[in-house]
Amino acid sequence: MVRHEDDAQAVAMSGEGVIGVTKRILIGPEDGYDGFFRVFTVEPGGKSPYHAHAWFHANYILEGKGTIVIDGVEKPIRAGSVAYIEGGKKHNFVNDGTEPLKFICLVPQAGDAY
Repeated sequence: MVRHEDDAQAVAMSGEGVIGVTKRILIGPEDGYDGFFRVFTVEPGGKSPYHAHAWFHANYILEGKGTIVIDGVEKPIRAGSVAYIEGGKKHNFVNDGTEPLKFICLVPQAGDAY
């Protein structure tokens, strides 16, 4: 399987605490992958919800800059940053820059809630 990011539908995320976030699922279980390979874009001034769940996230920042909050601790992120978020940790991404913040997010199959 080979596809381009543009071939995956961009879905606007909604819910409490979500501002200006879209998600594309690039590879998932229907492709034979035991998890989800997703790309999120957070617009300037946007953020994902501050939430926790049982599964991990593995993230790689592709573009932009911002802040990731994990259990109340803020860390700056920019293109090239990586972040591993253990299951059970409260977290969110905040775009406090002037360009879109775009990142890869890998989660197990149970993890495609955000």
